[in-house]
Amino acid sequence: MNRNKYRKTTTKKRSKRAAKRRLITVSAVLMLAIVLAVITFFNLPSTKLNRAIAAGDKYTREEDYQAAIESYQKALEIDGTSVTAYSNMAGAYLSISDKDKAKEILREGWQNTQDESLLNTYHTIILDEAAAVIDKGEADLNTAGDILSVLKEDTDNTPAIRMLDGACEDIFENSYSYSPDALFRSDASSYSSENGSSVFSYDQYEALLKDMLSVYEAAPDNELKNIIIRYANPELDSFTIKYDDAVRYSDLIGSITTKVGADDSLSSLNECFTNAKEVQATFADIFSQLDVGNVDELRSFVVSDEYLALRDIFLHNEYTPQENTTYVPISREAMVLNNKDGKWSYRFLDFDENPETKGVITLWANFFEDNGVQRCAISYEPESVTGNYYPHTKYTVTYLKSYITEGNSTRVPRMNYRLDTTILTEDGSMDETVVGDWGGPNQWIMDLDAIEARIKA
Repeated sequence: MNRNKYRKTTTKKRSKRAAKRRLITVSAVLMLAIVLAVITFFNLPSTKLNRAIAAGDKYTREEDYQAAIESYQKALEIDGTSVTAYSNMAGAYLSISDKDKAKEILREGWQNTQDESLLNTYHTIILDEAAAVIDKGEADLNTAGDILSVLKEDTDNTPAIRMLDGACEDIFENSYSYSPDALFRSDASSYSSENGSSVFSYDQYEALLKDMLSVYEAAPDNELKNIIIRYANPELDSFTIKYDDAVRYSDLIGSITTKVGADDSLSSLNECFTNAKEVQATFADIFSQLDVGNVDELRSFVVSDEYLALRDIFLHNEYTPQENTTYVPISREAMVLNNKDGKWSYRFLDFDENPETKGVITLWANFFEDNGVQRCAISYEPESVTGNYYPHTKYTVTYLKSYITEGNSTRVPRMNYRLDTTILTEDGSMDETVVGDWGGPNQWIMDLDAIEARIKA
């Protein structure tokens, strides 16, 4: 009896101990699960992201912007698509006036997330910077390019369109009016400026106008159409452009005219380019001959129909966009455009303006008759041999009616060519040789000293 009672008591105690052990085990497992859950939660990417952003926000409120930037950077390392991290980091950079870095972060954020709010903020910073530069009177065509970069991505951005329009006149007047070479020809030896002055190449200019056309074609707008015409017609009194660039410019204006139209002033500018191409075509062959030293080819060219037709335009003061002077330089490197009340005219550079020229021909349009016969004259200054201006050679060929000596002593009036060669040296002295009946059967060299002595006597 007592033995059975003892057995029952022992069994109960064992059961209680086993239950207690099970409870302890369950509790331990549960606690471990809780701990693991907490650890897992705190190590979830979303939790770590929020924690990093919260830290950045805290540092921002404390104006510890560098620490804030580092925290936002950690957030982006966790999730490279966090719009909040990109936006807040850009804000921190703006707080330390690092707009370039802020734009870089916003741009990167937009590329990684395609979130429009980041792109809009990026555009706002660009336009704010452009407005500040314009307000200070320091805008140039790079500023216009910055504004245009916004329009390329947001064609309906009305403030950008109006800013581009309002800046046009100030951009040209403030930044490029100090030198005719500043806009398109700052690599020329004749170019000079104060340190920091604005320059712009034709390549950049053409790219800018083509971008404007692309924006217009994507979203046609009357206001933008008029802006394109304004920018295509530099609001300057004068500028110089390389001839090869002028040919491209003419093509660009043709494209603009086809797509958006042109005003009278832009048409006048293109008339200059068109006429310049015609003049260059007239002189192309004779330049080719002169380049290889065939000066004698000037004899036939000075009396050719194409030369005389061009000469007569100047001689009789007929209309031409080429500037009307008595001695008209023709060169191949560059041309000057001059604007008077919206009407453009042009001229090619002479030798003094461009000492690196490959050669300059001068058309003579002066009235000079011999017994009722108008003289035909032309000059040519070849490329400098040593790269220096001096010694400077000039050939002048004249077709005229004058007395020549035939045989031993007979002097008869006859149409003939005269070649006048002058060589100017750096000390100001000049050697001159005149050949009468040049290339003819009675060619002779004039004794200039004797002629001068007779004149003085």
